[in-house]
Amino acid sequence: MSETEFEYQEKIRRLVVKMVKHYRGRGPENVKVKVESGQLITIEIRGILSSLSEILVKEGAVDLVAEYWKVLKPYLEKEFMAEMIDTLGSPFTYTWKIYELCPSGRAIIIQLNKSV
Repeated sequence: MSETEFEYQEKIRRLVVKMVKHYRGRGPENVKVKVESGQLITIEIRGILSSLSEILVKEGAVDLVAEYWKVLKPYLEKEFMAEMIDTLGSPFTYTWKIYELCPSGRAIIIQLNKSV
C-alpha cells in the first residue's frame, strides 16, 4: 500500500471515528477501511452502539435498536455528508447494514461507491 493510499484510508477512518463520537459520546472499538478499487470502499465499524442501545440489546429489545438506527441514519447524513464528500473527493452512493446485532459482534458495514 502506498503512503498516499494509507493517508486516504486514514482520513476516512478519522471521519468515521468523529461521526461515532458525535452520537455515542466516545469512539468506536475498531474501524477498518478497505479500498477495494478506486471506486469501492468498505468500512467496518465495531463498537457502534450507545450505552442506551447496549442496555436495550442486552435486555432483548433488538428491534428497538434497529428502529433507532432508522432515525439516526438521516441525521448523520445531514450532519456529515458534505464532509464525507470532501474527504472522498467526489460524490458517492452507499449501502449500510447493521451486522450481527448481538453481544459478540455488533458492527455496521458501509460500502461507498464513488462511481456516480
